[in-house]
Amino acid sequence: MKPVEYVFRIDVFQPETMPMARLAEYMAALAKMFGHTEHTHFVGVEKGSAKLRTAVDPVDAPKVEARLNGVRIGDAPKDAIAGKLALEDLLANDNAVATLTEGDTDRVVIPFIGRNRPKALTFPPFREDTSIDGVLVKIGGKDPSAHATLQDGDLFHVGVTMRREIARELAPLLYGPTVRMFGNGRFERLADGVWRMSDFRVDRYERLDERPIGEALAVMRAVPGNRLMDADSYRDVAAMRNEDGAVE
Repeated sequence: MKPVEYVFRIDVFQPETMPMARLAEYMAALAKMFGHTEHTHFVGVEKGSAKLRTAVDPVDAPKVEARLNGVRIGDAPKDAIAGKLALEDLLANDNAVATLTEGDTDRVVIPFIGRNRPKALTFPPFREDTSIDGVLVKIGGKDPSAHATLQDGDLFHVGVTMRREIARELAPLLYGPTVRMFGNGRFERLADGVWRMSDFRVDRYERLDERPIGEALAVMRAVPGNRLMDADSYRDVAAMRNEDGAVE
């Protein structure tokens, strides 16, 4: 059985005009997208735009085919999707588009939009009153305003500032319970669509109740006249949530 070949065609390059360093970047991204590196080989660069030819050994050809089909529909391993995205970035930066075809046929396995991908929406930075939650992992500073870092799982809120009076109150809670800080944040949308909070000014805070939900409910049930188990409890809450007070 012969190896299965794929051709990655880049429309703006010829073999003699493609910088070696750029070729290496494309090859690295292709290798990540293909996977199965022990049985995937770079054959060469051919004329007719820059054609990067890849050969896959028969033993892994079905796996690579399934992987590439997954890339096309967005259902592939993370490293394969990352390779595809890296190729799109390279093409966009080179003002190019490309296709991955099966051998010398016209059957496009994966199209790459490159320069034609939609431009990311940009918004001017703005400020908004909001709140942030997390564990206080750093606080202090020599400025008139104190600086803090708040950890919420894998997310770290940095650029948090507050009056020194609030910092003194918070200091005993360092590495302690989860707190909620209320204040005003500055937000901006990055080119990749991710929102980033660049700073946050704290006005006040509260310590969150971290008791298990069962224990919290037990305390609520112990309140005289709590009506939690009344037949009309849900109806009453729903009425309060509707602006006109009507229950749907």
